[in-house]
Amino acid sequence: MGPTDRLRWVRALTTAGWVALVSYLGIIAIEVRRAAAITTSRFEDGVWGQRIEIVSFVTLPQNIAVLMLPVATAVTAAVMLAGVHPDDRGDTVWLTRLTTVTGGLCVVAIFLALLGIGGIPFRYADPLADLGALVGRLSGIAMAAGALRLLRETG
Repeated sequence: MGPTDRLRWVRALTTAGWVALVSYLGIIAIEVRRAAAITTSRFEDGVWGQRIEIVSFVTLPQNIAVLMLPVATAVTAAVMLAGVHPDDRGDTVWLTRLTTVTGGLCVVAIFLALLGIGGIPFRYADPLADLGALVGRLSGIAMAAGALRLLRETG
Protein backbone atom coordinates (compact mmCIF):
# COMPACT_ATOMS: atom_id res chain seq x y z
CA MET A 1 0.00 0.00 0.00
CA GLY A 2 1.45 3.33 -1.04
CA PRO A 3 1.47 6.64 0.84
CA THR A 4 -1.52 7.97 -1.09
CA ASP A 5 -3.64 4.96 -0.16
CA ARG A 6 -2.50 5.15 3.46
CA LEU A 7 -3.42 8.84 3.68
CA ARG A 8 -6.81 8.12 2.13
CA TRP A 9 -7.41 5.49 4.83
CA VAL A 10 -6.18 7.84 7.56
CA ARG A 11 -8.72 10.46 6.43
CA ALA A 12 -11.54 7.89 6.22
CA LEU A 13 -10.72 6.41 9.63
CA THR A 14 -10.48 9.87 11.20
CA THR A 15 -13.89 10.83 9.81
CA ALA A 16 -15.43 7.58 11.00
CA GLY A 17 -13.88 8.11 14.43
CA TRP A 18 -15.37 11.59 14.78
CA VAL A 19 -18.81 10.37 13.71
CA ALA A 20 -18.65 7.52 16.23
CA LEU A 21 -17.45 9.90 18.94
CA VAL A 22 -20.54 12.03 18.37
CA SER A 23 -22.68 8.96 19.09
CA TYR A 24 -21.01 8.55 22.51
CA LEU A 25 -21.53 12.26 23.18
CA GLY A 26 -25.19 11.61 22.37
CA ILE A 27 -25.34 8.91 25.03
CA ILE A 28 -23.83 11.33 27.56
CA ALA A 29 -26.33 14.04 26.56
CA ILE A 30 -29.26 11.64 26.95
CA GLU A 31 -28.16 10.58 30.44
CA VAL A 32 -27.45 14.17 31.55
CA ARG A 33 -30.91 15.17 30.29
CA ARG A 34 -32.49 12.27 32.19
CA ALA A 35 -30.60 13.25 35.34
CA ALA A 36 -31.61 16.90 35.04
CA ALA A 37 -35.27 15.88 34.84
CA ILE A 38 -35.15 14.24 38.29
CA THR A 39 -36.91 16.45 40.83
CA THR A 40 -37.85 13.95 43.51
CA SER A 41 -35.91 10.87 44.49
CA ARG A 42 -36.66 7.38 45.67
CA PHE A 43 -32.99 6.94 46.62
CA GLU A 44 -31.71 7.08 50.17
CA ASP A 45 -29.09 9.68 49.23
CA GLY A 46 -31.58 12.00 47.59
CA VAL A 47 -31.93 13.70 44.24
CA TRP A 48 -28.20 14.16 43.65
CA GLY A 49 -27.48 10.52 44.44
CA GLN A 50 -30.03 9.44 41.87
CA ARG A 51 -28.66 11.93 39.33
CA ILE A 52 -25.13 10.59 39.80
CA GLU A 53 -26.46 7.07 39.39
CA ILE A 54 -28.19 7.99 36.11
CA VAL A 55 -25.18 9.84 34.67
CA SER A 56 -22.84 7.01 35.67
CA PHE A 57 -24.80 4.74 33.32
CA VAL A 58 -22.52 6.09 30.56
CA THR A 59 -19.75 4.02 32.15
CA LEU A 60 -21.49 0.66 31.91
CA PRO A 61 -19.70 -1.71 29.49
CA GLN A 62 -22.46 -1.61 26.89
CA ASN A 63 -22.19 2.19 26.73
CA ILE A 64 -18.39 2.36 26.95
CA ALA A 65 -18.32 -0.06 24.00
CA VAL A 66 -19.61 2.81 21.85
CA LEU A 67 -16.47 4.76 22.80
CA MET A 68 -14.28 1.88 21.60
CA LEU A 69 -15.03 2.58 17.91
CA PRO A 70 -13.39 6.03 17.96
CA VAL A 71 -10.50 4.46 19.89
CA ALA A 72 -10.09 1.73 17.27
CA THR A 73 -10.29 4.15 14.35
CA ALA A 74 -7.80 6.58 15.91
CA VAL A 75 -5.32 3.81 16.69
CA THR A 76 -5.69 2.22 13.26
CA ALA A 77 -5.28 5.61 11.55
CA ALA A 78 -2.14 6.28 13.60
CA VAL A 79 -0.71 2.91 12.58
CA MET A 80 -1.48 3.65 8.92
CA LEU A 81 0.10 7.08 9.26
CA ALA A 82 3.26 5.61 10.75
CA GLY A 83 3.94 4.02 7.37
CA VAL A 84 4.02 7.40 5.63
CA HIS A 85 7.18 9.51 5.55
CA PRO A 86 6.78 12.62 7.78
CA ASP A 87 7.28 14.93 4.79
CA ASP A 88 4.33 13.31 2.97
CA ARG A 89 1.83 13.25 5.84
CA GLY A 90 0.22 16.62 5.35
CA ASP A 91 -2.27 17.91 7.90
CA THR A 92 -3.16 15.40 10.62
CA VAL A 93 -4.62 17.85 13.13
CA TRP A 94 -8.04 16.16 13.11
CA LEU A 95 -6.53 12.79 13.94
CA THR A 96 -4.58 14.38 16.80
CA ARG A 97 -7.74 16.07 18.08
CA LEU A 98 -9.73 12.85 17.77
CA THR A 99 -7.13 11.04 19.85
CA THR A 100 -7.05 13.81 22.47
CA VAL A 101 -10.82 14.20 22.78
CA THR A 102 -11.40 10.45 22.89
CA GLY A 103 -8.75 10.07 25.59
CA GLY A 104 -10.36 12.92 27.52
CA LEU A 105 -13.74 11.21 27.35
CA CYS A 106 -12.14 8.02 28.66
CA VAL A 107 -10.87 9.99 31.66
CA VAL A 108 -14.32 11.54 32.17
CA ALA A 109 -15.88 8.06 32.00
CA ILE A 110 -13.47 6.78 34.66
CA PHE A 111 -14.30 9.76 36.89
CA LEU A 112 -18.07 9.20 36.45
CA ALA A 113 -17.66 5.50 37.20
CA LEU A 114 -15.79 6.33 40.40
CA LEU A 115 -18.56 8.74 41.40
CA GLY A 116 -21.11 6.00 40.72
CA ILE A 117 -19.10 3.51 42.78
CA GLY A 118 -18.83 6.01 45.62
CA GLY A 119 -22.60 6.26 45.85
CA ILE A 120 -23.35 2.53 45.77
CA PRO A 121 -23.31 1.99 49.56
CA PHE A 122 -25.94 4.71 49.97
CA ARG A 123 -28.36 3.50 47.31
CA TYR A 124 -29.08 -0.16 47.73
CA ALA A 125 -30.19 -2.50 50.43
CA ASP A 126 -29.72 -5.54 48.17
CA PRO A 127 -26.16 -6.98 48.14
CA LEU A 128 -26.67 -8.48 44.66
CA ALA A 129 -27.68 -5.09 43.27
CA ASP A 130 -24.60 -3.61 44.95
CA LEU A 131 -22.39 -6.23 43.33
CA GLY A 132 -23.94 -5.73 39.88
CA ALA A 133 -23.53 -1.95 40.06
CA LEU A 134 -19.95 -2.30 41.27
CA VAL A 135 -18.90 -4.86 38.66
CA GLY A 136 -20.55 -2.90 35.84
CA ARG A 137 -18.71 0.27 36.70
CA LEU A 138 -15.41 -1.51 37.32
CA SER A 139 -15.76 -3.14 33.90
CA GLY A 140 -16.32 0.28 32.35
CA ILE A 141 -13.21 1.60 34.13
CA ALA A 142 -11.18 -1.34 32.80
CA MET A 143 -12.38 -0.73 29.24
CA ALA A 144 -11.64 3.01 29.46
CA ALA A 145 -8.20 2.35 30.96
CA GLY A 146 -7.39 -0.08 28.14
CA ALA A 147 -8.52 2.51 25.61
CA LEU A 148 -6.30 5.13 27.25
CA ARG A 149 -3.35 2.76 27.00
CA LEU A 150 -3.91 2.30 23.26
CA LEU A 151 -4.47 6.01 22.65
CA ARG A 152 -1.27 6.83 24.51
CA GLU A 153 0.70 4.87 21.91
CA THR A 154 -0.67 6.96 19.04
CA GLY A 155 1.19 10.09 20.22
